[in-house]
Amino acid sequence: MAVEYITSKNMCLLIYQTLRLMNKGVAHHSRRVSYIMSKLLECRGGYEKYEIADFMVLALLHDIGAYKTDDVRMQLTYEAKKPEPHSVYGYLFLKYLSPLEEQSKMILYHHVDYTKTKDLDYRYRFELELLKVAEIIDVWQKAFGDKFDYNVIDQYSGTKFHPEACSLIKEAIDKYDIITKLRDVSYKDDFYDSLEYVLLSDDEKDKYLKMLMYCTGLKDEEIVSNTTAIIYICRELGRKMRISEVDKNEIYYAALLHDIGMLKMPRELLNAPRVLSEEEKNLIRTHVEITGNTLKGRISDRIVAIATAHHERFDGSGYPNALKGGVMDTRQAILQVAESVVNSRREKPYRPAYTDEEIINDLNEGIVSGKYDGIVADTFLKNYKEIIEKASQKADAALTTYQKLQRNYEQVYKGFV
Repeated sequence: MAVEYITSKNMCLLIYQTLRLMNKGVAHHSRRVSYIMSKLLECRGGYEKYEIADFMVLALLHDIGAYKTDDVRMQLTYEAKKPEPHSVYGYLFLKYLSPLEEQSKMILYHHVDYTKTKDLDYRYRFELELLKVAEIIDVWQKAFGDKFDYNVIDQYSGTKFHPEACSLIKEAIDKYDIITKLRDVSYKDDFYDSLEYVLLSDDEKDKYLKMLMYCTGLKDEEIVSNTTAIIYICRELGRKMRISEVDKNEIYYAALLHDIGMLKMPRELLNAPRVLSEEEKNLIRTHVEITGNTLKGRISDRIVAIATAHHERFDGSGYPNALKGGVMDTRQAILQVAESVVNSRREKPYRPAYTDEEIINDLNEGIVSGKYDGIVADTFLKNYKEIIEKASQKADAALTTYQKLQRNYEQVYKGFV
């Protein structure tokens, strides 16, 4: 279903841009590690270009757990002193919420010494060893700058790192001049060129797009539960209104990604136990523009147009562009109504959740005032109880996924350290 909306390369670029929303420094580190990994695999030989590209995607996501378990502003601290939390959480996140279930174990062990992993019975054991040295080379060259001597890796050959992996680092430096390219940032050309060889199936694209939705839960788990409820409401409204399958699919992906800009918002504002100032409200509102900038050029323009109109209203009272019904369509109207209802049902630190009666009154008033598309709002009203009960169940299931992930994290972490 997703194959017609996003190319494989754009899927990878969207993953990278999502990581940038959470923290540019960590995202840049992950991109550099992905590049180094590709050159190590090229030096070793025996890999098709699409296989190298697959490992590049894995390397791009190797620090995903840090966005949940650590202060990502303190990268050297969690990389060098206490890497277990982000390694364990990243492994579980990719295992359960991405297409990388089989490769995810590489993330679990990517900070474990070679002496402890050399006898590991694992299909990707050597690629794991390459990921280790790719990461440490980037950390060292960034930390020590011009004083960095890559020959220092010889001190750890056979102990922390696989001897062949250490040799391949030297070969890649000599053959591709990777240290110079990392420093002058010209490595980006090679990185982007290599992504042309990523070949994702339709199912893999769909899973990656869902993974990006789950990334919002790294900042605030309730964003995921709300988004899950919104997706269900959009699907049911579309079904009852008998819109086309194409329109249903476009609304689905727009709903899935509509709040990705929230990843850029300060965590302390998302759950502030008070009424936000006007300045803070305006900052939160920028998440729509950020969502649009992140998605634009990566996924279908039709999906971007739906996603970025989720706070608009048919009477022109919405934001960010105060659009009116004459320039919007049913797909945008469905997402707007779904988002408004789900947001109203969410308890905020400064106000209780709206009751069903209050929400029904709002929908009725919105029809009269022109705030909502009348057909969409009326369809929701006629099926409100049925839709909202199931949507609530879906939202609860999404939270359960994170709770399960946390329980598994605690169990794996206890046995890992």
